[in-house]
Amino acid sequence: MKPLVGLLRSAALTARRVNVALTFRRRFGFDPPPHWSDLSGYESLLRVIVRERLYELDGDFVEIGAFLGGGTYKLCKLLELRAPQKRLYSIDVFAADLDRTSCTQGDTMAEIYARVLQGRDQLAVYKDVTRGCANLTTIVGDSAKVDLPCRTVAFAYVDGNHDPAYVRGDFDLVWPRVVSRGVVAFDDYGFDLPGVTAAIDDRIALHRAAIARTWTAGWKTIFLQKR
Repeated sequence: MKPLVGLLRSAALTARRVNVALTFRRRFGFDPPPHWSDLSGYESLLRVIVRERLYELDGDFVEIGAFLGGGTYKLCKLLELRAPQKRLYSIDVFAADLDRTSCTQGDTMAEIYARVLQGRDQLAVYKDVTRGCANLTTIVGDSAKVDLPCRTVAFAYVDGNHDPAYVRGDFDLVWPRVVSRGVVAFDDYGFDLPGVTAAIDDRIALHRAAIARTWTAGWKTIFLQKR
């Protein structure tokens, strides 16, 4: 009886994933990456990009923190359809053990990443997931030390090292290049990393005059739109 229950559960899970994939394709126009490769839920980002028509603005897209590459893939494929002349610049140190920021539950981000990776090489997984993304420039390095190649930015997503100093620094890296009506989004806002939330609030307060509006979506994503 137990093997049968297991088979039924597996079949139900497969059907659910197929349905999710079909819904994703109908909404965004391309097939999603493997379900395990996007832990943050980039769909909330895609919806904002499409709604605000951010791909029509001057500038490229920037991602700080790619992890397994599923979200990177989604941003690239959306750009391929909507603005094939644009590029996504993805920055990651690809050393998940370096982020020692603790969640309110007590685990560090490094421990959480290690459980997800299960011994796999992060960069190798990322390259495999994004191998079909022709409009992707991957910058392997510390976001506090890299040079950003693009002159202007239409959209940026920050989910890198969760140390508050990095959160502030990542904002400072992209914000001066964000064009009018462009958007910067942050993961982990108002969730289980209070230092991240405080660092984002600090930058919102500091740049309030240049911010047209802020809003949240999904589990824990905040969006800042430039005037």
